Amino acid sequence: MYALSGIVLNPTPRKVRQLKLGAFDPESLLVGFLQELLFLGETAGLGFDQFDIQIEDPDLDAILTGAPILSISKEIKAVTYHNLKIHESERGLEVRIVFDV
Repeated sequence: MYALSGIVLNPTPRKVRQLKLGAFDPESLLVGFLQELLFLGETAGLGFDQFDIQIEDPDLDAILTGAPILSISKEIKAVTYHNLKIHESERGLEVRIVFDV
């Protein structure tokens, strides 16, 4: 998501946020998580580059480490469920997700 929007983070100061989410399925949990990242970027001006995520179905606990956003080249308006797919492959879980830009 950050690569798509071309976000550049300020090197300092580093910020840490804790996030707890629950959902009824993996797709909703993923969309909720990405919506929270988008919300924190829009309201607090923060982006994250380190993630410590624990998932115990159906809950997600995460510690996010990042910094203030220095620049954005393309705004993401929303995270969508359109064509969302999570599937297991030989490499682990793979996701296809569509963002409204």
